[in-house]
Amino acid sequence: MIVGKSLYPIGTSFSSVLNMQDRMENLQVQLSTGKKAHSLSELGNDRNFDMTIRSRQSRIEAFQSNISMVNLRLDFLSNSMERLDEIEADSRGTVASGGIGSQGSNMITTKTLASARLDEVMVLLNSEINGRYLFGGSFSDTPPVASFSEIMDGEGGRDGFKTVVNERKLADAGVDGKGRLVNSTLPASTSSIFGGGVDGSELLNDAEIGFADGETFSLSGGGFAPVNIAFTNVGGATTGALLDIGVADVNAFVAEINSQAGATIAAVENGEIVITANDLTNSIVTGGTATTGLADVDARLDTVSLSEDGAHPFGYKLSTLSSSSGAVSLTSPAGDPAALSVQFTANPSSDETISIGLTLPDGENHIIEFKAVNGVPANAGEFQIGIDENATAANFSQAISDELSRISTIELEASSTYAAADNFFNAQGDDVLRVDGPPFDSATSYKNATSSDTVFWYTGEDTSNARQSVVGRIDETTKVNYGVQANETGFVDLVRALSALSVEDYPSGDTSANDRFSEMASKQLTRLAESNNTKAGSIELISLELGIAKSSLGSAKERHTNYSVQLTNMLAEIEEAPIEEVAMELLSLQTRLQASYQTMSAVSQLTLVNFIK
Repeated sequence: MIVGKSLYPIGTSFSSVLNMQDRMENLQVQLSTGKKAHSLSELGNDRNFDMTIRSRQSRIEAFQSNISMVNLRLDFLSNSMERLDEIEADSRGTVASGGIGSQGSNMITTKTLASARLDEVMVLLNSEINGRYLFGGSFSDTPPVASFSEIMDGEGGRDGFKTVVNERKLADAGVDGKGRLVNSTLPASTSSIFGGGVDGSELLNDAEIGFADGETFSLSGGGFAPVNIAFTNVGGATTGALLDIGVADVNAFVAEINSQAGATIAAVENGEIVITANDLTNSIVTGGTATTGLADVDARLDTVSLSEDGAHPFGYKLSTLSSSSGAVSLTSPAGDPAALSVQFTANPSSDETISIGLTLPDGENHIIEFKAVNGVPANAGEFQIGIDENATAANFSQAISDELSRISTIELEASSTYAAADNFFNAQGDDVLRVDGPPFDSATSYKNATSSDTVFWYTGEDTSNARQSVVGRIDETTKVNYGVQANETGFVDLVRALSALSVEDYPSGDTSANDRFSEMASKQLTRLAESNNTKAGSIELISLELGIAKSSLGSAKERHTNYSVQLTNMLAEIEEAPIEEVAMELLSLQTRLQASYQTMSAVSQLTLVNFIK
């Protein structure tokens, strides 16, 4: 009889062996792949941690990608900023050394260099990487700055900078080229007609014949006392102009302007008062009757006035008035338009001065100093002391006129060029302005330029905080601002300075060329001075701010790298199979399986017959 194998635990042994085989297969896979499982479900409770860690790693990878992109853009910006700073330094050095150079060589080369540098600046401000323009704020798909030729010469019927400069020079110089200031010599405030039996109330202001606008007189007094005639701007009247002084029911007297100072008065018709325009103290009265008794006219041209020709932004603006002499009475600039006056109460002493302060179109101040001298003046700004205060006033008035003509070809022209640059190359929040004309030499206001009549040099984004116009997120709660706009102060100052030098010519026959070049160079040094480096929006401060952004990127990148290592280690603990343990377990399973196979093989051979044997 055969004893059945059911008497032995064969089924249980087979089940155990199968489990060990399955385990061995898993261990073999783990040994070959290094992974604990093929799917998240095989990780058991660890799968939630695994998914959370992987999500965080994905975000870190995205931040690292942003950091790499922003880093690349900042590298390009840094290179451009370094070159712009070099151009600024080179431009400053060109005008700081050597003056006008041998035979005016610096005047020629400076313009050429300024044009080349301005062209390079425009190229740098249009820097782009992978189709993204870096100096237009968030407007990154089109060039933010026009080309050099468009800006200087205009394009498509739109005016460029050269045209705008010429218009501004005309507006600042005025019709007479003296900076929109009016200079005149005035009589004393009142002149007296001494009467002998004439009631002043009978004097009438009948007419003005041949007088320019503003040249008037008025009457005061009365009875048998002297009757005062107050003149206003008589000094500007033309030769032969007539001023009727009528007497009620009596003969009329006529004041006639004669332009020859101190000349012998020729015989005139009865009833005429002949007033010599430049020296009213020599005026006489001819004619008259016993009834009227007019005896003398006491009028003096002892006061010099200077006034702006209107309330507008062009030309010189009067700012201050001072004197080292006690022989003058000063009326400081006041009003809008402003006016000042200098009355000579006596003759000043030699070397005493009168100073007039002017504000130039570009906002800078200029002082004109006039010095009283004996004899014919030898230098600009000097005026001759006359035989009396009236003659001295006339000489002073002429000195003002001459000096305004002289400095208008130097200081005013240079200032007009820079003022035009300030309005054409608009900074953050500014409009592009140009003179409202024609006519330009008598213009009284600006007008806003439009894209149809003027080339706009900058067309990028215009925000007050350029850095915030472009933002890169580099962490959950951290972002860097690295936007840059070409219309920020540092770039605009550089562009304005170079453009001003680029449009100025210094012809060999121009006697003012050397002085004008020196004035332009002086303004260039002021505008590009190192002291401006601390101004908001300067090239140096922008570079510093971008450097801080780059430093933040470096810190974030290092932080992400360290965090990523930690997360990777955590994932390894969850997902990675410990190779040494797997190998040891495989060896253990192998031994156990071999023992199990041998045992099962032996058991499978057992029968009662064999046992009985």
